Amino acid sequence: MLDFLKNYDNLTMSEKRVLKYLTDNVADIPYLNINELVTKTFVSKTVIINLSQKLGFSGFKELKFQINNDILTQNKAEKINPLSYKKQLEKDISKSFTLIDEEKLFNCAKILRDSKNIFIIARGTSKPVGFYLEHLLFSLGLRCFFINDYNLSDSFTGLVTKDDAVIFISLSGETRKIIETAKNVQLKEANIISMTAFHSNALTNYTNNTLFCFSDDYDTRKDDTKSRIGFFILSDLLIKELEFLL
Repeated sequence: MLDFLKNYDNLTMSEKRVLKYLTDNVADIPYLNINELVTKTFVSKTVIINLSQKLGFSGFKELKFQINNDILTQNKAEKINPLSYKKQLEKDISKSFTLIDEEKLFNCAKILRDSKNIFIIARGTSKPVGFYLEHLLFSLGLRCFFINDYNLSDSFTGLVTKDDAVIFISLSGETRKIIETAKNVQLKEANIISMTAFHSNALTNYTNNTLFCFSDDYDTRKDDTKSRIGFFILSDLLIKELEFLL
């Protein structure tokens, strides 16, 4: 768990003001970027970065990821009444929209528009998202291939070039086979887009462009029934950006 009092005595007054805002609004922090936090706390970016480092992180992004992970851990520890699942989905949808970075979405759409080929990789319950996105991209006249066969996830990388784009869809961002494939694709210098739940994960280390959705629980190793509704939202928004560009 995050220790908000770490190095407290060494903080400046401005840093303590930001820290107070963090502790008072911890649930909102994962959905704020550094510019929004600057506006809300009336400090400079440097103050926020320095505070993050004094708390033991490389910067605000890493601090934000840790806060989000702590929230998810706390939510996981609490039992969710099955009758409240509708409300859970409503929350997932609402929070997924707050994670949408319009500039990143637009950049991803431009990459897909300019790519010679588009490859999609997904496993488990994320496969329906892959089929859905492939169908929509085909409908726009783009060359798209969904690699849904586990045994082909390695061999297809021999076809990938720097003129192609590869979309990896993984709720956890920690699936071993997907990480291995992402490493191979990275060596080909192709454009890589990842779609994952919002948390610190290995897949984002190998991607040029990251798109996030919200999920209270992203550990699919023991239970792969987690909702992918956020991925479908990302897919629809991405297609709408592409329609505008084509």
